Amino acid sequence: MRKVLVVEDEKLIRQGIAAMIKRSGVPYEEVIECSNGLQALDILKVTEIDVMFTDIRMPKMNGIELVQAVHDLDNPPLCVAISGYDDFSYAVEMMRNGVREYILKPVEREKLKSVLVRLDQEISSRRMDEEKSVVADTMLLKYILQDSTSTSEDVQLLGKKLQDEVGDSYLIIAAPEECIPSEHCGIFLKKVHGANIFIIPEARGDFLKSIKYIGVSDAYTDAKDLKLAYHQAQARRKEAFLQNISIVDYDIPEIPQALLESAAKYYEKKSIGMRVQLMGTDRVKELKKEWDGFFISAYRGQIPADEFIKSIEEFGTQFAQTYKEEIPEEIIKPLSSENLDTFKEVFMEFVLNCQGRLNDRGDADGTSAKIQDAIRYINENYAGDVNMAVVSNHISMNYSLFSTEFKRHTGQNFVTYVKELRMSAAKELLVTTDLKINEISAKVGYDNEKHFMKSFKAYVGISPSEYRKNARN
Repeated sequence: MRKVLVVEDEKLIRQGIAAMIKRSGVPYEEVIECSNGLQALDILKVTEIDVMFTDIRMPKMNGIELVQAVHDLDNPPLCVAISGYDDFSYAVEMMRNGVREYILKPVEREKLKSVLVRLDQEISSRRMDEEKSVVADTMLLKYILQDSTSTSEDVQLLGKKLQDEVGDSYLIIAAPEECIPSEHCGIFLKKVHGANIFIIPEARGDFLKSIKYIGVSDAYTDAKDLKLAYHQAQARRKEAFLQNISIVDYDIPEIPQALLESAAKYYEKKSIGMRVQLMGTDRVKELKKEWDGFFISAYRGQIPADEFIKSIEEFGTQFAQTYKEEIPEEIIKPLSSENLDTFKEVFMEFVLNCQGRLNDRGDADGTSAKIQDAIRYINENYAGDVNMAVVSNHISMNYSLFSTEFKRHTGQNFVTYVKELRMSAAKELLVTTDLKINEISAKVGYDNEKHFMKSFKAYVGISPSEYRKNARN
């Protein structure tokens, strides 16, 4: 087993149990200790625990409440209750809530060891089953991606796996790489040609509502159609990406040939090379105009998805050859972003940052003073509509140069710096005031409460209300 958690409010007992675990002879990576259920729950939310030993009577959150809360976790540990004779009725309640073993105090070394041995065997068996599943998934992946004809035995095995996992009729979903399933819904394959792949029962179409910017295949019943379904889903995922559509489950109508030809100039190798060369000049408006034309044409469907991806890859190759610099992976792999808007923002920040750096003619001392003025302005106005264009205009500095110099002076890009200011202010307001979440959202510069809550959880790890509760406890 990997990690074991001991939850006990009495320090000496807790340390004694931890010592017995370490000397039991059962292999482990780490034994973690904490003194109450709330602390344990915080640990379980961020750390994968294999086995948890918990006392029943504890302050703040007792053992029964802890075991009940554990059921809501994605990877709940195997639980063992530890308590005295007087708490036996509570122990029965814990067993009803899924506790695997019950040990009486004072804890006997041999009893604890026998429990650990049994649980370790169960964990090992479960991991072997998971490894077998990975092998089956690898075979499935091989079948989907290989052009060679598979044997009838391969197809038969795949058909059985599909039947077991998704039933008689299935859909394939191609989703952004950051999209991870929140529930078991079929077969999940990570990072296949720039997408995470889900194979789900057709009846679970409601699952589609929980993820965005995806391509969905037609429904199929035969394992022989897996390859067709996969290519359908991938093609539709690319269209969802380019057109910023949450779900594409149909074939996009063909664009008239004349429109395709009018946009072809944007993805010609020569045109891409010209945009790379512009990055070494001070012609920022022309550089932006050329890239804007490229992205607008892609959004309108005038640049085929595969040509768009090839163009970005070609840009990365020519940039590296011209300026002898490594290029970040997220810049040359568009589908790692959710949609075209998100990718364009990341891509253009990179392009303009590089243009400013490559063509930096600024006076060092004067630039430093301007950046300090910008920082003061941001610190005073972060709760309003602050963006890079506003701030660079405030200090009369070229947009791209400002982006580059700001990161050089602060060690952070502009967006991250402003977000940290807003999150810090939000945390302080959550702890020191009784303002509602929507009021705090507005005070720190968010005009959309849901966006604020999503950003806060991504930054802190828990929701604003959970943060407030923890801080006050």
